Amino acid sequence: MKYRYLSRRSLLPLRRSAEELSFAFSELLAQPLSRPEAAARFETLWNEVNNAAQSCDDSDAAFTYIALLHSMDQRWRFLRSMN
Repeated sequence: MKYRYLSRRSLLPLRRSAEELSFAFSELLAQPLSRPEAAARFETLWNEVNNAAQSCDDSDAAFTYIALLHSMDQRWRFLRSMN
């Protein structure tokens, strides 16, 4: 796990930005994966976005992650209904 220093005494885990996670989700949708593998990767990515939203100190940043969760949900449901 990567860490960044905020001070000499504290370490916080480095989390990906909402833009990076959105890009990772777009890449996931473009990959030719079996349903179980795609679902497992989606769940892992979903949990990462959800954890990032929960760990935000700034409500604007949290809302960015929440908007990403909403977008991911809509796009995933649409994709699943097409297959």
